[in-house]
Amino acid sequence: MRLLALILLVLTVSVGIATAAARTPGGSLEVKEGRGSFQITGKGVIVGRVDKGTLKIVDLTPADQWSPWVNGVPRGKNLWIKGRNITFRISAGRYRIVASGDGVSVSARGTGTAVLDGDPDAVGDTGQFRVGDSQLDPVPDETTKTPFGTVT
Repeated sequence: MRLLALILLVLTVSVGIATAAARTPGGSLEVKEGRGSFQITGKGVIVGRVDKGTLKIVDLTPADQWSPWVNGVPRGKNLWIKGRNITFRISAGRYRIVASGDGVSVSARGTGTAVLDGDPDAVGDTGQFRVGDSQLDPVPDETTKTPFGTVT
């Protein structure tokens, strides 16, 4: 009987998570091992990492229940941090992040715009990015604005 209750609980939670993911509007943005400056303004979920550099987060919906998490710790609604191995997550709401440095990896789901400005290394590598299900392209080394999801 307990096993049946546990199975039903797991199925209920799984359906709830799948339903919430289906309700998340828009599309996606991915940056892999970027080098340069990346400003992302959006609504939805975003997770990322900066190997070496700076991160600025501005929560554009400060009255909601969601706070940014940085390096596994919930933080205030606005923050700026410099260092190595910075990880971050914003679970919901509207946000603006600026990540600058080496090894910037970001995955955003929802809607918004990204301003990408690659800084080529000695061999010209700036990292890669994609919007939606498109193929990975090099991060442009000139400031480029790109929307993701349905921007209204």
